[in-house]
Amino acid sequence: MRTIFSKEIKSYFNSFPGYLFLAFFLISEGLYHYIYNYVYASADYPYTLEASSLLLIFFLPVICVRIFAHERKLGTDRLLMTSPVSTVGIVIAKYLAALTLVIAACALISFHPFVMSEYGEVNLRSSYWALFVFMLFAAAMLAVGMFISSLFSGELVAGIVTFACMMFVSLLDPFIEMLRGYGIELPVGVSPLSHLHEGLAGRASLSDVVYFLILVLIFITATVVSLSASRKDRDTRAKLVISGIYAGLAVLGTAVYLLVGTLDIHVDLTAGGLYSLDDTTVEYLEGFKDHVVVTYITGENEEEKVFSDIMEGFTDVCDNIEYVVALEGDSLALVKNKNISSQFGSGFLVTDEDTGLEKFVDIGEMIISTLDYETLSYKITGVDFEGRMLSALSYVEGTDRPSVGLLTGHGEEELASGFITILDREGIDHKNISLSASGTLEGCDALVIYAPARDISEEEYTAILEYLLAGGRIMIYADPSAGSLPNIESLMRHYGIDIDTSETVQENDGEHYLSGNNLELLPDLCDGAIPSDIGKGSMIVCPYASPLYMRSNISDSLTVTPILTTSEDSVALRYDQENDMEVTAAEGPFYLGIKSRETYDDGYSEMIVYSGAYLVSDMFLWNGPYANERLAVASIRELTPYQSPVLAPVKNVENSVLAVSSQESTLIGILYIGLFPAAILILGGLNIMKRRNSLHRQ
Repeated sequence: MRTIFSKEIKSYFNSFPGYLFLAFFLISEGLYHYIYNYVYASADYPYTLEASSLLLIFFLPVICVRIFAHERKLGTDRLLMTSPVSTVGIVIAKYLAALTLVIAACALISFHPFVMSEYGEVNLRSSYWALFVFMLFAAAMLAVGMFISSLFSGELVAGIVTFACMMFVSLLDPFIEMLRGYGIELPVGVSPLSHLHEGLAGRASLSDVVYFLILVLIFITATVVSLSASRKDRDTRAKLVISGIYAGLAVLGTAVYLLVGTLDIHVDLTAGGLYSLDDTTVEYLEGFKDHVVVTYITGENEEEKVFSDIMEGFTDVCDNIEYVVALEGDSLALVKNKNISSQFGSGFLVTDEDTGLEKFVDIGEMIISTLDYETLSYKITGVDFEGRMLSALSYVEGTDRPSVGLLTGHGEEELASGFITILDREGIDHKNISLSASGTLEGCDALVIYAPARDISEEEYTAILEYLLAGGRIMIYADPSAGSLPNIESLMRHYGIDIDTSETVQENDGEHYLSGNNLELLPDLCDGAIPSDIGKGSMIVCPYASPLYMRSNISDSLTVTPILTTSEDSVALRYDQENDMEVTAAEGPFYLGIKSRETYDDGYSEMIVYSGAYLVSDMFLWNGPYANERLAVASIRELTPYQSPVLAPVKNVENSVLAVSSQESTLIGILYIGLFPAAILILGGLNIMKRRNSLHRQ
């Protein structure tokens, strides 16, 4: 066996096929790596491996056909089959030799994540697990190719069939999905490519490792059985016994894989803990009593497996939650019968069998996207599965839900979709209210006025003030560009708050504004008004805001507390029309958020004012480094009498960006795509020439 292994290794490295495989693999992987990780400056190395896995299917047949088909072509297979080495020894030796070539290819690219980490934050654990799973995928495909090579004597035919079979095996899941559409119930996630994608997604699962090892065992066994039929030194009974033994091993391996799959042993390697439930979620689920059925209405989207894996985490914690996946035909029937409108064609139908209530959660609502102003396209930055699912569970439990009114009729900006998402996640009903069109504030637990362009009327002012004096709550997001709005400002003054919309706050302290724009303020969170830990480890961004002031002569019934404050180096700018320039009107610090409470004998009313409407724009609500979402949630919870049982954080899935210059990325591209593969070919050529010269001298 050792002799055959040594002979095979020499055959790869004493001729060009081995070096050509390594060189072309380096070129293809290097090209994807250069473009995606350096040109696009993404720190997501597993994506490079995902793209390279498809090219690997093109390159591996070149190696596979040499294992047995090449032997048959040269006529050396008879010598091999009559050697004293067992069939198992021959197969394993040849497979290990070919696998050594694949491992060498992976070793040559293993330094890529480390180099990337010099230019930014790279998830090395996830990257190297992805490389390990990539190598297992290659090992499994190699075993498939070796089996096919044992069936044919022509290299060309063996290569074509190997390529076709690898493509079929890798794309098995779409074929199964098609059959499921015709009502044929088959398991999904059985193809090597699906297990590879799970590993590349940052989920280190033992079942994926066992799957690839079992696949290797099955096709090594199949190769042994195939070759045993051609051996002349075995009688028929011995061949049957050998075939039975190895077939039994393959069946046993499959059983082990199924057992490991039921155990679901995995480690979450994602930077944002995508597959791990938050501690608050676990605490809520442990106390959940109702019997709930969650039906996954499937559609065609890449996030299906991710969401299904997270949902299974819910069922692991709470036995009262039953999780089922609807087949395509059943999904269409459910969507039709329940009048479900789904953006992505899929989602989760949550049904409480105790209360009879149900709620559909669209997958589109779970995906947080923000606009990339450089490419003018939306990119996925977060996953809000836990928050949405917990909100749905809270709803179907039948808990009384508060109601928030959104004032309209004054050119108000449309509330950012992210703010509406926060209301939904908190289990808060919301509706538009137009007081000028016979609308009423009756039944509203809180009123939100968001960036009005025009002032409210006297009648609306009176209606809102009466609502507040009766114990109402209000939150105002002011827009400096709207100018003076006397009636709204009068409401603020009643609660001891002044605003000057003719002024814009500018920061001069570099630690209190975003790089490159000192109007995008990074205020400090004050103690007392809002939980002070919401900004821990993050920053709050308040772009383009006017200064707020706390009035000095206020009623004893008022308690006015600042929420956000700028630094002492900030200034308030006012436009001087006469000189056509901005001048400093006042020096900081200034308040950008204030809470005021008026206490009565039988209760209290409350007002929260923020002087920048962009505080709750989608761009800053969901991006990982910012705490704007937590501030918005805390403000809503302050105003509404009901609080959602738990608020799970949005899982950040946005990849870090590499800070690499154009010159550096070009140099890296030249090294990876040109010089390294060329060096492999040159070394191979020198080694082959050296061997030939040695043979000539002999």
